[in-house]
Amino acid sequence: MIFVNIDMGDLLSMSRGFDSAVKKAMSDAARDLTVQTHAHIVEEVNSKLHSTREKFLENLTMKQVDADTWVIELAKGAMFIEEGIKPNMDMLDGLLKSSKAKTAKDGSRYIVVPFEHKKGPTQSTPAQQTLTKTVRAAMAQKKIPYGGLETGANGKPKLGLLHSFDIMHGPPKTGQGVGQGHGPVGAPKQGPTGIPFLQGVRVYQNVVKDKAGKVVKDKKGNDKVAKSIVTFRIASSKMKGQGRWVHPGLTAKKFLDEAAKWALETFENEIRDKILISVVNGI
Repeated sequence: MIFVNIDMGDLLSMSRGFDSAVKKAMSDAARDLTVQTHAHIVEEVNSKLHSTREKFLENLTMKQVDADTWVIELAKGAMFIEEGIKPNMDMLDGLLKSSKAKTAKDGSRYIVVPFEHKKGPTQSTPAQQTLTKTVRAAMAQKKIPYGGLETGANGKPKLGLLHSFDIMHGPPKTGQGVGQGHGPVGAPKQGPTGIPFLQGVRVYQNVVKDKAGKVVKDKKGNDKVAKSIVTFRIASSKMKGQGRWVHPGLTAKKFLDEAAKWALETFENEIRDKILISVVNGI
């Protein structure tokens, strides 16, 4: 959350007797500075984030608390981007705390984790892009449309699972580091148990729903349908201590901290004088 405390003492002392004009100018300034700061954050996020961009922006809000107070807030769901993740952090406990986790017959907890392979270059890391390119090439070989919806004999989009296939020989691991997986260089990128990243590709078409679960309509009033290309992996409490769900780490982006400094500088360099001019014009 961004709190910017601005010292207005000098402006108030200069404009005693004109309380209503001062109050309006300050209120307008608070609104304008908040809007500008929010826009600044969005611009920074768009230029510096890729795979986590959408997550950050959908958790970023701007609201008015009272006549003179505005707040820019980042919800808990994206704080890991702002604050970063320590290297080698075990994500298993966090995954199993999800409301989507289930209990198996033997009492163990598990959750199915989807990995999406249909994101554009601006929404994915270079490592993820190599996976997407490999999937796209495999689909072209199988004459499966990557982008367009597949329709049935009635002309309507097909729904549910449409295709399933394995990609066992690529993309190759080119070095060590984030996104390269395990196994030797030159082998297919793979998980800690040797399963290639792209084993078990599934292509679905499903009706789109909003966060409230309501079906989204297209411009013609029909149910909106979207294609998804995913692989699934299972995270289980049985894997505890095996290091199979370890995050390589994420550098803290600190967009909110930077934006608070930017807001103060913008106020001092641009907005302070505008407030004084507004007060003088309002007299």
